[in-house]
Amino acid sequence: MSQTYSPESRSGSGVPAGYEGRNKQPKISPDTEHIIKKSYFRLLPVQILGIVVVALNGFIDSLITSRSLGTHAVAAIGLFSPVATVIGITWVITIGVLILCSHDIGAGKKDDMISLFSTGVLVLSVFSLLVTAFCMIMPEFLAVVLKSDELTSEMLISYIRGYAPGVIGQVLSGVLMVFLPFNNNTRRSYYGIAVMIILNVGMDILNVTVLQWGTFGMGLATSISYLVSSAVMLVGFLGKEKTIHLRFTRLSFDRIPSVIKNGLPSLVFTIGCTAKGYIMNISLMHTIGAEAVAVMNVQNGVISILGAIPLGCAAALLTLASVYYGDEDRESLVLLTKIALTFGLLLSVISVALLMGFSTPISSLFFGRDDPAWMLTRRMLLLFPNFLILNLFVSCFTKIYQCQGKTLIVNMLTLAEPLGAGVIAVLLQPFIGADGAWISFSLSEVLCLIAIALSVFAETGSITLALTDWMKLPADFGAPEEDCMEFSVHTMEDLVQKSYDVMDFCLSRQIDRRRSKLARLSIEEMVGNVITHGFKTGKKHSVDVRVVAGDLLTIRIRDDCRAFDPSGYLDQFSGEDPLRFVGLRLIAGIAKEMTYQNNAGINTLQIKV
Repeated sequence: MSQTYSPESRSGSGVPAGYEGRNKQPKISPDTEHIIKKSYFRLLPVQILGIVVVALNGFIDSLITSRSLGTHAVAAIGLFSPVATVIGITWVITIGVLILCSHDIGAGKKDDMISLFSTGVLVLSVFSLLVTAFCMIMPEFLAVVLKSDELTSEMLISYIRGYAPGVIGQVLSGVLMVFLPFNNNTRRSYYGIAVMIILNVGMDILNVTVLQWGTFGMGLATSISYLVSSAVMLVGFLGKEKTIHLRFTRLSFDRIPSVIKNGLPSLVFTIGCTAKGYIMNISLMHTIGAEAVAVMNVQNGVISILGAIPLGCAAALLTLASVYYGDEDRESLVLLTKIALTFGLLLSVISVALLMGFSTPISSLFFGRDDPAWMLTRRMLLLFPNFLILNLFVSCFTKIYQCQGKTLIVNMLTLAEPLGAGVIAVLLQPFIGADGAWISFSLSEVLCLIAIALSVFAETGSITLALTDWMKLPADFGAPEEDCMEFSVHTMEDLVQKSYDVMDFCLSRQIDRRRSKLARLSIEEMVGNVITHGFKTGKKHSVDVRVVAGDLLTIRIRDDCRAFDPSGYLDQFSGEDPLRFVGLRLIAGIAKEMTYQNNAGINTLQIKV
């Protein structure tokens, strides 16, 4: 760099101003907060839509079925919900792969991440095909197990035969949608979502009203929409230039046990949801009749759509929290959790108000006022929505524990939450009828929050509302404040001043002069490259830099500019003039390790000296 540095800007002690003894700068600057928010809000819509689309398919099926085929057909599809939940067991692999891949990103292990992702896709595909084969061969057996009666049995069998071929599309669309943001390709997620919804609605109407295929047509429409949608999203992972791509030449089956361990809460949750659905369906069918089961199916659709708000907020939190946890960035992890809870609470409150306020017209969408199911639906929409607010807190804290590997409390919460609702519903129904089923959801969330509070009290010895206590972060997690320097850069002038501050900071932490100088040069070159080529006129940009003085001197550079991989760029010109890109070549040569990732539109370059 040709810029000069004025020594008058430094303190007389030889340590940059603000670093006498400890890092006095705020740990999270407004610019750093902006980058964290930007990455979270890029992930959030995809996570919410990913959940909504699956739910929306079921909701649309229920709506068209109720109007075209009647209440018993809705009940038949509702009886299938435990099987659809069992298919959700694949989230054990999806979430486990997501957590470990995010840790790999934080640690800069790109090859390991690609290998694990490809292995996960292969395992999920094989499992899906096995499920399809079972459903196609034994639909009558499933109808018996699901306790269908004489009026719903044939409808249920027909629905299973239509639904089964699309299981692989359902599973793959879920995992691909989760990982597309890692390739900074959320637009393809939206394309896949749009295709899924349009195909499902169009084919529902065609199959039922024109072709008269009944519940078989409903299931087939869902199958085709999933298969086409997953094909659209799969294209986003073809090509070695992608950050995450499919590569089946080097698989990581040895990491599958770790994947299952990290994803185990999803299995526990699936077991709990399956048991809850099974218990509630049988109880409602026995005490009230098919009308109540039909309303439960509507409730499943509504809760799955609006429940995507707390679950989506928690899922986006898990994705980024796993990255920051792998990077041991305590401050970013805490700020991210605050963002997820605050924004999620706002959306959840709005959703509850809308559901209650529009309970009458929503009920009329499904049933006529003379149908007993109409009043049951209206009561349901007035009693259960508060669940969404409580579920936000339970879901977010559970995901934070999950990314830390706290498997005991995570498994306890994920099992107790759905199963508790089923048990409470059965206990209350003899006294208050179907209302017991609707309020059981909120009561179960309250019990989970009480359990979390008790565990926090047991660990801290006091009643506390401190977020870090509820997050259960170890006191020694992350770099000590005095060994960490963070700042943001907006101009080349800022860069020159800050780069020398970094050198003095390193020297004050007993880093030898050679490595301290290399840290300065690395920041000057890499951040200068971002400012020169990445900043767009008329748009606000900043570069967020974090320096940690440990056994290895670690420099992390984050920005929200266009994607640029320094090492990959150099590889393209490896045989050319050695004086070309001399700055990049110099840093790549002196660094012990240099890794780059683009996650949710945020560039992260990590250099270890």
